[in-house]
Amino acid sequence: MTKLLEHIKLIQGGMGVYVSNWRLAKAVAMQRPGETAGTVSGTALDVVYVRLLQLGDPGGHARRALQALDDTFDVAIGRDIRDRYFIEGGKPPDARFRSAPMQIIKATDGRRSFPLPDGATAATSFKLEDDVIELLIATGFAEVWLAKEGHPGRILINFLHKIELPLIYVLYGAMLAGVDGVVIGAGNPEGLPALCRQLAQHAAVTHKISLLYRETGEDFKLAFDPQQVAGGRFAAQPLAAPAFLAVVSLEELVKVLAESESLPPDGFIIEHHTAGGHNANPAGPMVKDATGQPIYGARDEADLAAILAVGIPFWLAGGYGSGPKLQEALAAGANGVQAGTVFALAEESGMKPEYRSAILEALKNGVADADLVHTTTFSPTGFAFKVVQLQDTVSADDIYESRRRVCDIGMLQQRGFNKPDEQGDRTLFQRCPAGPIETYIKKRGLEHNTDERRCLCNGLLSCVGLGQVKEVRGELVEEPAIVTLGNHLDGVRRLSRQGQTRYYVEDVVADILADAS
Repeated sequence: MTKLLEHIKLIQGGMGVYVSNWRLAKAVAMQRPGETAGTVSGTALDVVYVRLLQLGDPGGHARRALQALDDTFDVAIGRDIRDRYFIEGGKPPDARFRSAPMQIIKATDGRRSFPLPDGATAATSFKLEDDVIELLIATGFAEVWLAKEGHPGRILINFLHKIELPLIYVLYGAMLAGVDGVVIGAGNPEGLPALCRQLAQHAAVTHKISLLYRETGEDFKLAFDPQQVAGGRFAAQPLAAPAFLAVVSLEELVKVLAESESLPPDGFIIEHHTAGGHNANPAGPMVKDATGQPIYGARDEADLAAILAVGIPFWLAGGYGSGPKLQEALAAGANGVQAGTVFALAEESGMKPEYRSAILEALKNGVADADLVHTTTFSPTGFAFKVVQLQDTVSADDIYESRRRVCDIGMLQQRGFNKPDEQGDRTLFQRCPAGPIETYIKKRGLEHNTDERRCLCNGLLSCVGLGQVKEVRGELVEEPAIVTLGNHLDGVRRLSRQGQTRYYVEDVVADILADAS
């Protein structure tokens, strides 16, 4: 294993969109360098920075980081992004955010239609538009650069594998800023550890992407050559390859990835299904309880002895945010723990203060953990997703039902082929089960797959104060938020004195590492 994370006992989890932002990650990493590692979320950073700039970039941090990109590599990408989106003093409160460009794939050879294969194995490469690639690289750099500025602590970046298109570009930007580790969940990350090593040498890479309704033998990849960006200026010197941590729930995938034909991960985050955000679905057919929540059982519990026998370092997550649970993890052979929920409610997190306050108020009023956080099937990804039950958020059925379904960000869109025409040619579509139902059905979707699917892109941006403004019955309102936490709130209760007081990163670290040697 790389020495970068060898002695790390506490990893702060990467959460939502900008909840685990650079401020939170930096605060954690600085607490006990060598023992604590901060994590920034790599999700939707392009949208986050485009909106921060339109708010006038309070504090000037986004502009400063983009300038650092330009100065470090003698490019003008950061300047171009600033010129395109920055609004001095911020946009008016009733004005809509200008959208970041949606990520839409196109074939590298320029074709727009794809004939049915003739039986031979067919590989097709896709790419994104150049300005989209530059924005993804720049914002990945900026977030990590800000998190690492001025201290020697370790900074990681977290990705959802299900969000395929931006991953390799944001990852490259993070590596340009010297990110220490990469954490990837929500899918099998086979091939990505080797891809990190290739990107460290600025080599051309391809990353498999999913296309629905493909034919047998068809293979589709997203292609990226760092030498073709900014005239190759990013590629002047080799980069340090970050440690690669795969988020898994059970020992079977640990064993498969450990025997990878390309390169195994450097470590694993073993995430219990009680963790916040997305979770692996229960083993076997989906069965729900009377409240509509998926039922987990003995088959969903990891065999820690089997994982220890693999011989690759691991950290435990999902209910491990306390000193006793850290000691339990260490006794099981883990290197340490990853904690998310207890950090999400710390003052340094990116969560909008009104939602932190609402959650603490619920705890103060005696609301039980099981009533406050539900496991839902809201996510367009198909994975289980934890949702905090708060009034006036998408968790509430009346808010969900009154909201007009729209897909204007597209981070969780599915891609696939329309039905072939008379000549056997196919065109591509992008769709989202949480978007307009009629559009989803027209793009070969089944209506029942839209049931309960709620927009996470807009909801998670609103959770951190970056929600889009829209007009509803003549009144301007912000997109309703969606808030996610894990099932175990004991750490939050302990540190907030049952919701009566605020707390900080320093308090969380001291609480969890109090008995660590």
